[in-house]
Amino acid sequence: MVNNATTRGRTVLLRSVMTLVFALFVVSFAWGGEPNRLYRIDIRQRSGFTRLGLKLDRQPEYVVTSLSGNRVRVTLRETSGRRWKRLRSYADSHVAGVTVGRRGGDLLVTVAVKGNPLGVRVLSPDDSDVLTIDVGDALVPRRRSPLAEGREGIRAGVEQLLTRFDPPLRSDIPFTPTDRRQLEKVIPPDLVAQVLAGEAALYQGQGGAAEEVFAPLAARETPVRGLALFRLGEARYMLQKYGEALKEFREGERVYPDFLRISPATTFAYADSVARSGDLEGGRRMMARLIAGLADKGYAPMLLVRLADILARQGRELHAEAIYRAVAENFTGSKALWRARMKLADRRLVTMDPATFDSLVTEYLDIYQNGGDYGLREEGLFKGALLMSLYGDAAAAFDLLREYGRKFPRGVYGSIVRGMREELLVPLWRGIVRDKDDEGLIRLAQENKEYLARCLADPAFVKRLSDAFAAGERTRDEATLFAWLVDKEWSGGSAPELYRRLIDDAQRLADLPLFEKATADFLRRFPAHPAALSFREQLAAQEYHRGEMPKVVARLSGFLGGKQRPESVESLYYLGKALDGTGSHKDAERAMTLFLSENRQRGGGGELVPDAYYVVAAARLARGDRAGAMSYLQAGSEAAPAGGKAPFLYKMGEVARSAGRSDEAVRYLKSVAAETKDPEWQKMASQALADIELQRSLAGKVRLSK
Repeated sequence: MVNNATTRGRTVLLRSVMTLVFALFVVSFAWGGEPNRLYRIDIRQRSGFTRLGLKLDRQPEYVVTSLSGNRVRVTLRETSGRRWKRLRSYADSHVAGVTVGRRGGDLLVTVAVKGNPLGVRVLSPDDSDVLTIDVGDALVPRRRSPLAEGREGIRAGVEQLLTRFDPPLRSDIPFTPTDRRQLEKVIPPDLVAQVLAGEAALYQGQGGAAEEVFAPLAARETPVRGLALFRLGEARYMLQKYGEALKEFREGERVYPDFLRISPATTFAYADSVARSGDLEGGRRMMARLIAGLADKGYAPMLLVRLADILARQGRELHAEAIYRAVAENFTGSKALWRARMKLADRRLVTMDPATFDSLVTEYLDIYQNGGDYGLREEGLFKGALLMSLYGDAAAAFDLLREYGRKFPRGVYGSIVRGMREELLVPLWRGIVRDKDDEGLIRLAQENKEYLARCLADPAFVKRLSDAFAAGERTRDEATLFAWLVDKEWSGGSAPELYRRLIDDAQRLADLPLFEKATADFLRRFPAHPAALSFREQLAAQEYHRGEMPKVVARLSGFLGGKQRPESVESLYYLGKALDGTGSHKDAERAMTLFLSENRQRGGGGELVPDAYYVVAAARLARGDRAGAMSYLQAGSEAAPAGGKAPFLYKMGEVARSAGRSDEAVRYLKSVAAETKDPEWQKMASQALADIELQRSLAGKVRLSK
């Protein structure tokens, strides 16, 4: 029973393939004889558009191309005709001239379009010898139904992919390696090893490795040069270098024409390269001959699908669709069935009404779940996720995209899927905010941190997310996430706000290493940002308290000019102390003078003020200005709190004593004992007073010379 069923199935397969191939050869013979001929062009204005009717000997083979300057070109393959020069100056409300020219055996009809260049329609009914070109704004496709919220970026990112992406197709024809024994008869062992290694790379899909092996072999005159040329062509076809592959195939056919008979997989790559390089008719004929020779093979249906692809590129859309449907209906259980279903689904995608997208999603997901072929399953899941992303529920679409990432981590559409995930996170987080789900928002951000680029483009996202962390008292979790995000180039305009909140988190957590790293990174990346001044001062304060005075000077020395005012007046004090500690007394005096002036403008007072006076006084003394030093010491003494005046009184006593004013010096030094109970200061003052008394005593005993 099983054998009978298999035989009947093979019979159906054979009949179906041969019927289709016969029909195609009929078309081929019809097209392959005498060139077609264009003998009349009629132009009539209709309501909303202008119609050009091209009358030919028989149904044309044509290609439509959009050109720059609002022009559309229809290329009539293997067609002759005159130039109709009078039409060049034709003009109406829709058309600005028609040009007819030749290129090789083709006739080129170029129409200059007034208005929207999308308003062009080209029609060629089956079995008709008239080609109709309609031009007018009334033909511009109606605007699509509005996309779901936030999906515009997704459509813009994938439209070109869907219309132009066409990777090499796996034919499923078994790879036929060269017999080692035959190679050993004509070439030495080292070349045998090279050829077999290159063929092994081809079998494993490693086009680059195969190209490296066969390129030098193809350039040498050896008994296997023809083989090397064909294998090099296959490698370059695999690498999508179709023009180079075609060159190698043609040279290989010249050198070793019999090889195509024994290697149908090579013939397939050759035919596909011909088509992809622009010779659609030549590629179609080669593919049709290949199918005719392999009609009884299990992989013939896949070749039919590729042939239909070529027909579609030729403008024979109805013929192509007929083949896709025949394969989808007659080859149950084959990979070709799923490929044909994919092609039919893609045609629905182009003309789909967004209101009915869900049935097409179901079709794509069925191909994903049952298609068998890895690449086809990947494509099905991607396109199902794409449609759901454009028109469906954002959460459901996002789940499909995550499934794609799990199933196909290195997939062909990986970069596109990444962009789609980034776009979908925007409506997702906004919905979560509307639902007031703080934990949900945090979870969304943490689980998808690699895809938050589009979310971060909205300033409200960081604020809402930070509010959610604050509501849950999850400062450490916020710091961990924000520290990861700010290191990414795509954090973009949100990076300064992320840094600000990260620095605040570090301060609340008393995490000094995190604070210093975040602040330093911010200053490196955004030195001119309005917040940079405040962060620079905060970092300098930490460095000051650690005693890193050169770093403080380097970070705050810009204040010495007096043109920039600090956020915190203490920054001038830190700068002055740092300069004083590094021996720059003049600049230290300048910094402390600025500090005292700025401090008075902000209300005065503060525990740092007395020390600032002392530093200025010391700088004045260093340059010999005793009077100036005394005035600053006096001001410092007045500003110092009770119990803190001793240093100033003692210093004033020293200055007075050095100036020879002993009585004044004694008065200041005696005040030290009354001012403080600190034994050190009392001891120092007592010693100074004793020295003065000793000097006086000695001065009284010294006899004055005459």
